[in-house]
Amino acid sequence: MCQPREPQSPSPWQSFKVHGRKRGFLTLREKSWLDETLPGLRIPAATERAALLDALVATPDARLILEIGFGNGQFLSTLAARHPNDRFLGAEVFQEGEAALIKRLNREGIGNVRLLPCAAQSALASDIPPASLDWVIINFPDPWPKKRHHKRRIVQHDFLELLAGRMRPGGLLTLATDWEEYAFWMDQTLNGHPAFVNLAPPPDRFVPQPDFWVATRFQTKGEAAGRPIFHLAWRRIGSLAP
Repeated sequence: MCQPREPQSPSPWQSFKVHGRKRGFLTLREKSWLDETLPGLRIPAATERAALLDALVATPDARLILEIGFGNGQFLSTLAARHPNDRFLGAEVFQEGEAALIKRLNREGIGNVRLLPCAAQSALASDIPPASLDWVIINFPDPWPKKRHHKRRIVQHDFLELLAGRMRPGGLLTLATDWEEYAFWMDQTLNGHPAFVNLAPPPDRFVPQPDFWVATRFQTKGEAAGRPIFHLAWRRIGSLAP
């Protein structure tokens, strides 16, 4: 099972800063409440999708949806409220985001969200059974704009290889960014992986803002700085046969 707190040294899966990033503030009471609440929101151990869904929700045809880096939880909680028969998973490394999401879930009475309080790559490797995810959402990942930091970007071939193994054939991968160069980076990286096909109609690389979209503070911040929002949608191809 993934560990709920940040590692103290860089790991092969790390695409975020351990030190130097503005962290916000948790009171001792909030931290204690978070530590007590998180265990009940973690997903149970399971080696197959069916077993995981059985443990999470009684609806057999429920979709299993993962948001990677859910920030303050606005997008994730809104989608979960719209689709109460589906099960949502959220991966996040920062305690402030975990606390913000849990407050939203409690305030709005949303019960179909579970948390993976660790780096998404670690969660995928250790917590998500193969061929389980129907939809993966990556909104406004850290663009790491300096060239020497591009290796820290989450969208890399090795990450896609891991992700492809955890997604069901026909599953949806959607991404959004307000950094144009990163948008083309993601498109190029995905285009080079045989497990994914672009849903944008040729010759387009990007799709219009989707109907399910939830505007968040990250979008507002980017637009205020004059940056357009780029949306990507890719389909996991292949079959469930070994």
